[in-house]
Amino acid sequence: MKKTVAMLLMASALTTSMFCAPKKAKKQKPMNISIFTIQQRQQPPADNKAYKWIEENFGVTFSFDILVGDKDQKIGVLIASGDLPDLVEVDSEKFQGAGCLRDLKPLVEKYAPNLKKHYSSAWKKMIDQDSEKDAKGNIVKEHIYSLPNYGVIDGVPSDTYYNQNGWWIQKAVLKEFGYPKITTIDEYFDLLEKYAKKYPTIDGMPTIPFNIITADWEAFDLWNPPQFLGGNPNDGNGHVVKEGNKYVYYDIFTDDNAKRWFKLANGYYQRGLIDKASFTDNRDQYYAKIAQGRVLGMFIQGWQFMGQPEQTLWTAGKDERTYAPLPLTFDKSIKPHYRDQSLPNLQRGYGITTKCPEDKAIKILQFMDEMIKEENQKVLYWGFEGDDYLIDTDGSVTGTKGAAYRTDKQRADQKDPNYLEKNYAMLWREEAPKLDGRMKSGYSRSMDDLPWEYQLSQKQVDIDLWKAYGVSSYAEFVDPNPPQNAGWYPMWQCNPSPENGGLEGEAAVAMTGFESVQRKYLPMMIMGKPEEFDKTWDDYCALLKPLTAVYNKFMQQQLDHRVEVFGGLPD
Repeated sequence: MKKTVAMLLMASALTTSMFCAPKKAKKQKPMNISIFTIQQRQQPPADNKAYKWIEENFGVTFSFDILVGDKDQKIGVLIASGDLPDLVEVDSEKFQGAGCLRDLKPLVEKYAPNLKKHYSSAWKKMIDQDSEKDAKGNIVKEHIYSLPNYGVIDGVPSDTYYNQNGWWIQKAVLKEFGYPKITTIDEYFDLLEKYAKKYPTIDGMPTIPFNIITADWEAFDLWNPPQFLGGNPNDGNGHVVKEGNKYVYYDIFTDDNAKRWFKLANGYYQRGLIDKASFTDNRDQYYAKIAQGRVLGMFIQGWQFMGQPEQTLWTAGKDERTYAPLPLTFDKSIKPHYRDQSLPNLQRGYGITTKCPEDKAIKILQFMDEMIKEENQKVLYWGFEGDDYLIDTDGSVTGTKGAAYRTDKQRADQKDPNYLEKNYAMLWREEAPKLDGRMKSGYSRSMDDLPWEYQLSQKQVDIDLWKAYGVSSYAEFVDPNPPQNAGWYPMWQCNPSPENGGLEGEAAVAMTGFESVQRKYLPMMIMGKPEEFDKTWDDYCALLKPLTAVYNKFMQQQLDHRVEVFGGLPD
């Protein structure tokens, strides 16, 4: 295994000046920011250290409205009532479509120079994403309605962490069978079956070889596997093919890859490998099973479960029950495409509502502008010197004087959900603008991305796995050399909003329609009798194709526009 401890090329730039506390703001009456959040977290305790630091240094407090129940229903109630908070998490276009969000472009340009600089590489796509367009997709008026939370690189990428799509598998399963090389979907399910037969229970509970989340908005994990198994990148509901000089958009729902996967899934279900409760469990029930350590595998994006479910396993000392990502395909002839180069997360972040007065909106942006500074990002994500990290004053730990590092106790704290909720501004920082990558100073937002700390922080279960496979991170494990992104990529940033009318409105209605068909028919395909599969598939396609035809027409229009503005495949 490579020794990333030796990767200290940038470490000499880390000096003690980097760790100076931010200048304390003048005393003022705190500004309270009300926020609607879909994050599945608890309200922060009154003595939360990070929120106290924000209040004392920046004069800001928060009131969080945490989602309970159905997201779309809650958003609909907020819009209908007009009782909007100052900020909303923008993972839905409903707020924008209903005219509930302020245009942030002129405000950022005038009042938030640090944010403008931070977003400079993504500014054009941010405008393109949220601007008014005519029927042909041409921009009529430029707007920006939200500020992306992740994926805008400041400096050079930090390529250690992986939390995207994958066929996740418990590290215990790989270890049990000598760390085999698993590249195909059949090899994966055969291994899960072999382990489950050997260990039918885990901690006294029935072992679940494979589980699928189908609840609420996370149901995309039910219908997304075929595109990855077929070697396509994450372009949302479709994939793009270059035919001659033209780029063509195809949905992924009724093609050969989809039929192939769901027929395979039916076979795996008949073998007892897919949890029957996958199609009835709600989100809490699904994630509780992961936290119990009895789910051997799932297709999911890492960020969906790496919060409390997996942190619960780390805290309980069940290291071997945590997960590693596998980039699987149908067969060995297909080249996998799971890991992307960094992308601005245009579908998530904070938007400021029209209910928030303009003077307050400006103050909120100015607060964000302060928080994007390196020294303040460090406090938000690293914590407090002495409590959450130490400084290597003589270089004996990291090899560099003045570099930051953690003790084993401090690293364990970072995997303890209770510690994080008590000491970090978790609800705020998740959706707030944040630095990504490693800058000239050597700083990175996450201490885990500092090469020496990343190496020092790994548990033995990860070190053993990496050694067995000859890698030094899970990003490398998935793909050591991800391809350059196409100019249009990703197309999931173009999903239609019903409030915009015209073809876009029709496409949004069609999307709602085909998602309803998928929620009904895909479980039937997986759980049904094998001899009934073909008929169920034909019925499914007959219902879906008229809807996807409308959706594809809109997406083709968006693709044509994006190729014209941002380019096609890399040279």
